[in-house]
Amino acid sequence: MTIAELIASREPDWRELEELARELHKPLFRRRTSPEQIARFSSLYRSVCSDLALADSYQLPPATSARLNELVAVAHNALYRQRGGRNILFKDIVFFETPRWILTDVTFWIALFLFWGCFLVSLYLAKTDVKFAEDLLGPGTIASVVRMYEREFDDDFIERVPMAAYYISHNGGIGLKCFAFGILGAFPGVFILLSNAVQLGAVYGYMAGPEAPLDASRRFFEFTLAHGPFELTAITLSAAAGMRMGLGLVMTRGYTRIESLRRATIKASPMIFVAFIFFCVAASIEAFVSPNPMTWLEGSFLSSLLIKKTVFWLSTVALLVYFFGLGGLAILRRYRSVTFGEAFRSFWNAALDFRSDRVAIDGTESSKSSS
Repeated sequence: MTIAELIASREPDWRELEELARELHKPLFRRRTSPEQIARFSSLYRSVCSDLALADSYQLPPATSARLNELVAVAHNALYRQRGGRNILFKDIVFFETPRWILTDVTFWIALFLFWGCFLVSLYLAKTDVKFAEDLLGPGTIASVVRMYEREFDDDFIERVPMAAYYISHNGGIGLKCFAFGILGAFPGVFILLSNAVQLGAVYGYMAGPEAPLDASRRFFEFTLAHGPFELTAITLSAAAGMRMGLGLVMTRGYTRIESLRRATIKASPMIFVAFIFFCVAASIEAFVSPNPMTWLEGSFLSSLLIKKTVFWLSTVALLVYFFGLGGLAILRRYRSVTFGEAFRSFWNAALDFRSDRVAIDGTESSKSSS
């Protein structure tokens, strides 16, 4: 057998090992490896180690020997990095990896656009046509909302402590409903998300319209302004997590439903974690800031409305920095060794995540063996 024939006969195994090593280097929530593929990886790794050890005996070209040496190193790192390799700090996971995982999940973007799209449309319709809000919410609901905000804010601090727990329970219940219904095939969760978006938009639109009493409208927006960014984002994340798990049940991509659901749970866990934190933050603001009349500000150039507007903008900026700043930085750090076009293609493939592929960083594609 000539050297060319030897290389040609071993080339398929080398390529297969490269592809499996590339797959094992992916984050766990994007990995597409079955137990059979892991066993195959171990076998191929031993085989390539033997090829490298016998490179001189085979009289392989220097370029081929260098390629085998690099392949062995890459496969070794993929095989042993879980045991004692890279130690990712908790703060890196929370502040960098988690927003990156969320940004590269298409269900987050679907939930985001569905919620805010329906919210804004409903708000506009209710503001311009009071009949829309009355038909959607009912006169009784509108009257109760108006009565609720006709009263002055209470300055009792002690009463707000149990209210914080109530708001966590109440708002978390909305998020849990979006999440739980999303597991039932994604579409029930979408319906719950859209229902909440339309109803909230109608309330905001009516209270912003000419029919709402001026004092009640002012107190309504002063109350909802500060905690709104964190609360609405948490609801969106809860729905996205449910949709991700629901898609795992519907779109198995060749896996068993249990295995597909397990993988979907790993992908949804960052959104569940962040949604829980955001619900707690929103509940704290809603209990201690939103209803606070801040009478101690009387006589100064400050006002309670100004303070709550400041909290609103600080919350909005914090969310943008967390997701797009820290998450975007994590994406750039991950793809910093490639060109912009290659990084964009890798980001796009990760965001779609509907087809089970192995798109390499150089744009090549290989087939996936289903489990």
